[in-house]
Amino acid sequence: MSILKSIAGLAAGLGLMVAAVSANAAAPAAAGEFTPSKVTCLEYTNGLGENSSGRMQSEISRIWMLGYVAGYYKAGGALEMTDDAAEAAKLGDLMLQRCRDSPQASILVVAMKALVIEPHKVPQTVTADFNPSKFTCGDYVDAKGGASNKAAQADLAELWGFGFIQGYKNVAQADMEIPITVKPQLLGAVARSCGNNRATLFMDLTALVAEKVKLN
Repeated sequence: MSILKSIAGLAAGLGLMVAAVSANAAAPAAAGEFTPSKVTCLEYTNGLGENSSGRMQSEISRIWMLGYVAGYYKAGGALEMTDDAAEAAKLGDLMLQRCRDSPQASILVVAMKALVIEPHKVPQTVTADFNPSKFTCGDYVDAKGGASNKAAQADLAELWGFGFIQGYKNVAQADMEIPITVKPQLLGAVARSCGNNRATLFMDLTALVAEKVKLN
């Protein structure tokens, strides 16, 4: 597994504040922490049922996947978002089909090897509370410091953002997996930088952080 070494300072003209991060200093993964490389396609598809006990994990997987694909396309200059419901559904349908084809594969592998082979339009609306094409750094900062319902919105953004960074980096490093243990450092860098750039889209700020992540 590749190890996150550091996050360099971002574009000085934007005044972004990003601290250096060491993988050795990362906190251990919490029990039950969502890890894309450990969630199988079978678990994902089984959790899609309305009353399934795994429904929450499947929804988390879906949000992470949409972030992954957006980040991958953003890094390759091919990101196109859509508000058309039929177009937006195509990506989810493709994930479902590829997972049915390879039930024992992880959702990380399916995202890496199957979803991004060809460009697809990415839904603008991830959930009713989170639209990356409109969600600003100011929205994110306010949500993190707000009431529980707002904090949940920030959590959704961070889940999507972690997938985004993974996808972004896989353009240049196709088989690299970012350890879940460094998620707090990565999203902490985004949060600190967002505090100084409230008008910037959360997606664009996350892309700047992803660009500067150093891995080996």
